[in-house]
Amino acid sequence: MLLCAAGPACAEWFYDVRAGGMYDDNLTRAQQAADVRGDAAATLAAAAGWFVAPTGADGVTLSLDANSEAYGRFHGLNLISIGAGAGYRHKFGLGSAAPWVSVTVKAAHDDYRGDIRDSDRFEAGVEVGRRLSTDFDASFGVAGDRRRPRNDSPVVPGISGKIFDLRGQSVFARAAYDVSDRLQVGGRLSVRRGDIESTTRQNIDIFLASDAIAADPTFGSDFYAYRLRGTTKTVNLNASWALSDRSSINFGYALASTAAYDDLNYLSRVGSILLAFHF
Repeated sequence: MLLCAAGPACAEWFYDVRAGGMYDDNLTRAQQAADVRGDAAATLAAAAGWFVAPTGADGVTLSLDANSEAYGRFHGLNLISIGAGAGYRHKFGLGSAAPWVSVTVKAAHDDYRGDIRDSDRFEAGVEVGRRLSTDFDASFGVAGDRRRPRNDSPVVPGISGKIFDLRGQSVFARAAYDVSDRLQVGGRLSVRRGDIESTTRQNIDIFLASDAIAADPTFGSDFYAYRLRGTTKTVNLNASWALSDRSSINFGYALASTAAYDDLNYLSRVGSILLAFHF
């Protein structure tokens, strides 16, 4: 009876705050140099959640979060986002080296200063991983995303103006290495296939390849946003330095390469720095 008896569930609340900045060198996701626009943004995010472990091998997380971004030049991209998420994780065995699987779902509403980008986002994913050594762990997974716009602003008769009506599927692999007790470095490689959005001046090649078009005054009166199908390959590199048991400073760099219809390709690079607190 003692061996079969289940231990009591362990539950706790957690709170996270993150503040920092980022720079994106191709916010328009444009191919031609004349259409590329970059800008820096200040970011602030907070999350509150509840974690419960019904057994020694299972964990459930529920969370609410809020996020904001304020750009220096392109104020139409200024964002306030509110969302919620749920996750389940199961560990196959005892000890730190046991493999695990997790399932996550997220939903959020994004409110931009420029109405064209207002939307609801949904994401779901499955990830499998394990700790390969005391200092190294890795995982891989699949995910799906869906974005539903709040506005439809067509400019061409017979062609949709819902440029942010997007959906896609992705696969990814992730790894992290503990250099010391305070420093962790890691990376993530992902490939996403699905709808993408690009903003340029009037461009006949993109016009012929797109299935939605709308004016995008965020970047100027002569800019238009297009929805296309494409494949995006992204490499993320990150480093985290623990300042204390409950705070860290985090550095990130992402390089994304997108290939769309008829050689309509573009690159974007994003650098970020965040100060994170966990309570």
